[in-house]
Amino acid sequence: MLITDRPLTVAERHQWDRDGYLLLRGLIPLPRLNAVQKVFEGVVEDILQKLQKDGQITDTHPGAPFDRRLADAAGKRAGTFGRSWRKKLASHAVFDLHATPSLTHVMHQLIGTDVIGHPVFNGRPKLPGQQLTVVPWHQDSGYFGAASDKSLILTTWIPLVPVDARNGCLQVIPGTHKLELRQHEHEKREGDFLEADMTGIDESRAVTCAMLPGDVLIFNNLTMHRSLESVAPTIRWSIDLRFIRDGDPLGAIGWHDPAFKWVIRSDQQPVTTYDAWMADIAHWPW
Repeated sequence: MLITDRPLTVAERHQWDRDGYLLLRGLIPLPRLNAVQKVFEGVVEDILQKLQKDGQITDTHPGAPFDRRLADAAGKRAGTFGRSWRKKLASHAVFDLHATPSLTHVMHQLIGTDVIGHPVFNGRPKLPGQQLTVVPWHQDSGYFGAASDKSLILTTWIPLVPVDARNGCLQVIPGTHKLELRQHEHEKREGDFLEADMTGIDESRAVTCAMLPGDVLIFNNLTMHRSLESVAPTIRWSIDLRFIRDGDPLGAIGWHDPAFKWVIRSDQQPVTTYDAWMADIAHWPW
């Protein structure tokens, strides 16, 4: 049975206003995550079948567990298929995850308007010892540009496996959502991610967010955050979804049709159907 409401406590609202992030335990029902995992498993199967067909691997490790198979079978070759998957994951399971009632109820309380889905979502396999997926300190508006710094765009980061510092969980710096949008430059490492100017920010205040499947880390588009390197032998699987306040600019999303509005939760306007969402995604370049 799905939980349709999840009222925020006074303490949680205070923390959100003060710190710019919340870590809510057990917010997502595990059957919804299991459905998303099956989509990931399907993408992994396609990748390994292609590598085997091309003669790059001989064994697809069909019996390996979810948190090991891609790494054990493909190794470093897995990086050639991208560090974050989007169009590959477009499915009813991911659509339904966005629309999870307990999640959208929290989004509605934090946003204060109808809940609108942001087009940027990512599925991320962080492989052991992989520099490609080590993300430096940044604000999400560093990617979305100055057009988004006055918008309220909430990221919800959701692990599919247990995560901690050893396998590359996220860190956030409380209160940094009150800063202006910082200058971001491309890092000089394999990932080529944007990296924020950290002048005057005390990194020792960072909070390391160990989580279990079902937990959700929520943060503001100006909250400074990063992911750590994985030194574990397993894959850190996660998916991050974004929601935006109705009427706010999405930011610099050049590939997205600006006429498309993804209404996820509303009492006043029609909710977007799965078919309409998929029709929009069909035009995405990847």
